[in-house]
Amino acid sequence: MTDLSNIVEMLAKQALGGQQQSGPSAGGLGGILGSVLGQMGGQAQNNQTQQGGLGGVLGSVLGSLTGGQSPTNATGGGNKSQLLVIVLPLVLAWIQKQGGLQGALDKLKNAGLANQVQSWVDPQQQNAQDVPDQNIQSLFDDQDIEQVAQQTQAPKQAIYGAIAAVLPQVIDSLTPQGNSTNPQEANNDIQQVLNMVGGFLK
Repeated sequence: MTDLSNIVEMLAKQALGGQQQSGPSAGGLGGILGSVLGQMGGQAQNNQTQQGGLGGVLGSVLGSLTGGQSPTNATGGGNKSQLLVIVLPLVLAWIQKQGGLQGALDKLKNAGLANQVQSWVDPQQQNAQDVPDQNIQSLFDDQDIEQVAQQTQAPKQAIYGAIAAVLPQVIDSLTPQGNSTNPQEANNDIQQVLNMVGGFLK
């Protein structure tokens, strides 16, 4: 089991402005889901709850961001944490496109990020966050970035910045045992999260 769901939960909490302070005792993802739904005035509560856990959380955050936001708000600093949630499925889908965790790690190393990757994978090391935007631009499909930029009305530069911030956290969460982490487990967890958020970025 990897820590991917923890990172998704954390990002979702940040996107809600950290309102869900009570932690696991408030029912973990269910508690966050309640916060998001409260923020949205309880619309479609039953649907979201049936959709369950992470999918509901991400759906609500994505819905509230791409729903009633004016472009000026969407590019403001206040929504940086929401952008992190938005690019999460993009990062996970990219890892899948590389053939899973191992392929993605190789691709990142070949892109000149070997030192950073080592710091993300090694549980003993602090994550090196310095991923130059040009590296991200060379790795990610420009059309995908363009699509997210249009949906969120945020500049492409902000999307690249969000990916650079999320990527280390995702790789870190997928490798809790460092180099001895089972890549198949990581790939299964990626698939699980993508299934839950599947419809949101279509």
